[in-house]
Amino acid sequence: MKINIEISFSFKRDLPADTVLDLPTGADVITALRALVKQFPAIMDRIFAADGSPRRYINALINGENVAFNRGFETVLHDGDRLTILPPVGGG
Repeated sequence: MKINIEISFSFKRDLPADTVLDLPTGADVITALRALVKQFPAIMDRIFAADGSPRRYINALINGENVAFNRGFETVLHDGDRLTILPPVGGG
């Protein structure tokens, strides 16, 4: 299945604007994140902590809905979904 990746802010320089992942049917968000860092290793340390878990400040949306309100990073993706990855935003 094809998943469209949208990445914001500081990650944009590390990924092309039209990033698409080809994942097996039934893949979840964590699988997509692992596939993404395999394809673009420069973002590994910003997505994953040393223990291999997603960093606590990383947010993910599927078609605009936060995965935190579903099954978190275990939320299953479907063909054609848009996965948005939001790094932390600071300022003031």
